[in-house]
Amino acid sequence: MKWFSFGLGVLCFIYAGLYFLGLLPVDFWQSTIDLVMGRESGAYYKIVPTESFEYQGVVALSLGVVFIALSRWQFQRCKAGE
Repeated sequence: MKWFSFGLGVLCFIYAGLYFLGLLPVDFWQSTIDLVMGRESGAYYKIVPTESFEYQGVVALSLGVVFIALSRWQFQRCKAGE
């Protein structure tokens, strides 16, 4: 669980860094879905910036901090008799 949480935190930091540097496509999630599903051949799409989610980088950075903190936290299991 620790490595999974740490890995998600690192991915969130990388995503936030790319977002703040302006190296992500305008609509990152749509581009990711298009890799799997594909687009119609011969169709042209106009990409325009939207204001649907302005704080994407801040949310990714916050999630990265939370996941890294969870990976560092020591989880203790209680015994049934205590």
